[in-house]
Amino acid sequence: MKLCMTCKTCEFGFCRENTDNSKCEYSGEIVPEDKGCDAWGASLEYFSEITQNAPWYIKEPYDRCQINYRQFLDFLQKDGDGVGIEINIYDAIERIYGLTPWELAGVLDVSIGVIGYARCRGTIAKRKKPFSSRLHIPERFFDKFLSTELDALKKYKEEFYEFYGSEMVEKLKQNGINAMDEKFQREIAIDKIRNERYREENQYKYQYKEKNKMYHDLSDDYKSRDYVVAITLKEGNYFGNIFYEYGSGEYGLSVTIMSDILEFIENLSCEEIDELNEEGLLNNNIGLKSDINGKEIHFELRNENGDVLKKTVFEEELQKYIVGYEMIRCDGHGMKKERRKCISCKNFQPIEGCAKGNCSARGDVVQRSRIICAFDYVPIENE
Repeated sequence: MKLCMTCKTCEFGFCRENTDNSKCEYSGEIVPEDKGCDAWGASLEYFSEITQNAPWYIKEPYDRCQINYRQFLDFLQKDGDGVGIEINIYDAIERIYGLTPWELAGVLDVSIGVIGYARCRGTIAKRKKPFSSRLHIPERFFDKFLSTELDALKKYKEEFYEFYGSEMVEKLKQNGINAMDEKFQREIAIDKIRNERYREENQYKYQYKEKNKMYHDLSDDYKSRDYVVAITLKEGNYFGNIFYEYGSGEYGLSVTIMSDILEFIENLSCEEIDELNEEGLLNNNIGLKSDINGKEIHFELRNENGDVLKKTVFEEELQKYIVGYEMIRCDGHGMKKERRKCISCKNFQPIEGCAKGNCSARGDVVQRSRIICAFDYVPIENE
C-alpha cells in the first residue's frame, strides 16, 4: 500500500482553497501528487482509509497496540517503497496456510505450549529443522521473515498441501483440536477437584449454635468490613442455614444489603446452585444441591438432637422454608494506625514527670503520644 502524503490527504488540505497564490501556510507551497511533505498529517478521512485498508501484517500489530501510529506510518511508507517489513513467521503461517494455533500444533506434532513459546520468544534450534520439514519452508524463515517473502510462502503452502494431501492435512489439524479438547477436559477435572476440596474446607466455616457467639466489631475506623448473614430455614423443630458473605463500608444490615440478599435467594435456581457448588462458593450447613432433573433441590434440616430431616422441593419453593435473616458476623480490618498510640498500649509504661515511657516490645524509651506502632501494639482492655 502506497502512503500518499500530499495536500489531497492532509489534515491542512483546506489551505489550497483558503490561501492566495496556491500557497500552504504550513509547508509554504502546494505539494505535487508525486512528492511528500514534512508538515503532512493525515486527514480524518484518510486516517480511516489507511487504518482500515493497511496490509494485515501492518494493520494487526497496530490494532493490537504492538506498534504506535508513527511506526504504523513508517511501515506503510516502507511497504509502498517495496522495503520488507519483519513479520512473525507464525502469524504468516497461520494467515497463509489457514491454520489456527491448535491446528498448527497438530500439524507440527507439538503441544500448544511449544507454539506459544516459539511465537513469543522465537523458535529454538532443535525445532527449526522438523518444523521446516513439516511445513516445507526454509529454516531461515524461523530466524527472520519479511513481508517481501509472502509470495514465496504461498508457493511453499502449495507444496505442503500437494505433499500431504487435503485428507491428511485435515487429520493432522484434527489431532491438534483433539489435543485442545483433552487439555480442557483435564483442566476441568482439576478445577472440580480443587473446588470440591475448597467446598469441604469451607462448608462449615461459620457455625454458631448460640446467639451470644455473635461478634459485631464497631471498634475500628476502617471503612471496609466483612459480614456474614445467616439465612435460616425451618420446618417444625428442624432448622439449618445458608450463609451470605459480603464486604461493605456500611454499618449493620442495611436496606441495600437486604435487597442484595433477597435477590440472591430469588435467583437461587438449580442452575445457580450447581454453579456456586462447582466453584465452592455456596456456604451452608444443609447440604444444598440441585437434582439431576434440573427442577428440584435437595437439602437437610436438623433438630437440637441432631436428627436429620431430608427435603426435596421445587426450586421456587425454597422461600417457603426461610423464616429469618440474621447477621452473625462482622469482622473489621483492625484499628487505624492513628489510634495505636503508645499511651493506650499494654507494652508501654509511662515515666513519671515526663511525656515519655518505656516500651517493653521495643526495649526503648518512646514518646507516649507520637509513636505509632504498626506491629507490637496491644490495646489496654478498657481502651
